[in-house]
Amino acid sequence: MSRRAVLAAAVAAAAILGGCTGSTPAPTTTASPVPNRSRAPVAPILRGSGAVDLGLKWNTFLTAPLSYAQQLGWGETFTEVEWCAVRDLAPGRQFGPTDRALQQARGFGFGLMIKLRVGDCTGAAEVQDPAEGLNKHPSTYPDDPGRYRAFIDTMVRRYQPQGVRAWAIENEVDAANFWSGTGQQYADTAKLVADAVRAADPKAIILDAGISSTGYGVAMSGDLLEAGRPEEALALYRAYYARRHGGGGARFGPAASVDDLRRILADQPAVAAREMVAANWEVVNSGAVSAYQLHFYEDPRNLPTLLQYIDNHLKAAISIEAWEVGVAWPGAAYTEAGHADDLARLVATLLTRRISPIVYLPLAFTPRAGKEEIFRGLVSPQGQVLAPGRVWARFAAAAKTSTDVVALTGSIDGSAAVGALVVGPGGSLAAAWTSTGPVRLLDLPGGREAAVRGLAEQRGVRLSPN
Repeated sequence: MSRRAVLAAAVAAAAILGGCTGSTPAPTTTASPVPNRSRAPVAPILRGSGAVDLGLKWNTFLTAPLSYAQQLGWGETFTEVEWCAVRDLAPGRQFGPTDRALQQARGFGFGLMIKLRVGDCTGAAEVQDPAEGLNKHPSTYPDDPGRYRAFIDTMVRRYQPQGVRAWAIENEVDAANFWSGTGQQYADTAKLVADAVRAADPKAIILDAGISSTGYGVAMSGDLLEAGRPEEALALYRAYYARRHGGGGARFGPAASVDDLRRILADQPAVAAREMVAANWEVVNSGAVSAYQLHFYEDPRNLPTLLQYIDNHLKAAISIEAWEVGVAWPGAAYTEAGHADDLARLVATLLTRRISPIVYLPLAFTPRAGKEEIFRGLVSPQGQVLAPGRVWARFAAAAKTSTDVVALTGSIDGSAAVGALVVGPGGSLAAAWTSTGPVRLLDLPGGREAAVRGLAEQRGVRLSPN
């Protein structure tokens, strides 16, 4: 099956997108494992003055690319605080890294968000992600809950007056290098952190850990397999991980058959990941958090499938924030032009759902001996702005002064098309595409009515607000 055919089959997966169409071989009469839902729109929690917030995550110590962030001059970024790494330090040293991150972010015109992690207080060695080579001390429930609660209270009271509003509870708890505890321990940690943050700042924005991008693939395909839809499960799995399997750097192995998929899902890494995905849904829907955290790095043609899966499971009336999005594209098949097109499709798809902020990671690849580039940057390590960086800059400029974000439907050159319109007072930006063509970025007049008229004047474009 070709990569394009795999993608088409996955998009047709009825348990995710509501109805079996196209070439998917699974029967159309099989019930979805989770009924498809259309969530009522929830307004984003905006940080800036526009209708949507964008952001970047950079490596502080890779200095050449930082001028790009400085030139953009606005947005959101985040830093991570690991309690076990700092709890025994003198107070002046405990907060040094966070102080420096905040100072740098504010110097670039960015707001800072913070991920709170327990880390490991036992002195154990770091754990490496086998696919991506990232070493971390995995967290579990704190060995001294009272002391951790006091630390969080101090953190929030220290940084809330300096503009920090958003706090995430842990990070990617489905990944072994970030979490070593049980699902119940994560739920207990989430309650402890959420209660402590709210006590210090009742208006704080509190988010869950954010399931890893790769964790969603086994979660979605596992749901389909358990519902008796093995061919759809296989098609979705292969589509979701196609780039990682094609270029190396996959957390979960390739599957050529349904039997292969069953073996992968029965292995400990996938079982553990799915258990933590389920635990995260319990936390999110318990009322502990005020926004859902999305991480996504796969081919953006898979994103509508994932967003429908989230709609099916997210019962709480909370907004979605994309703290980590980007393009994971290992191997020789990568192209800068393809990356730029993917970036436009990714951002515009999120915009149609009013997901905000949208934070791109990484700003630039950090070279290291033996390290393969998987997550593609907007800027080269030497500071050269790449084609996707130019696309991001256009979105950032439009979003900064935006007054509205509008989903678009219609056609381009006679083929069905979708897209997003970022409306601004002095100018607007539209991004639209068909199922087979590249994304078209269109500079349009300011104001919604003028922008819509401008769309109508584009040759071959017949798009209108959805």
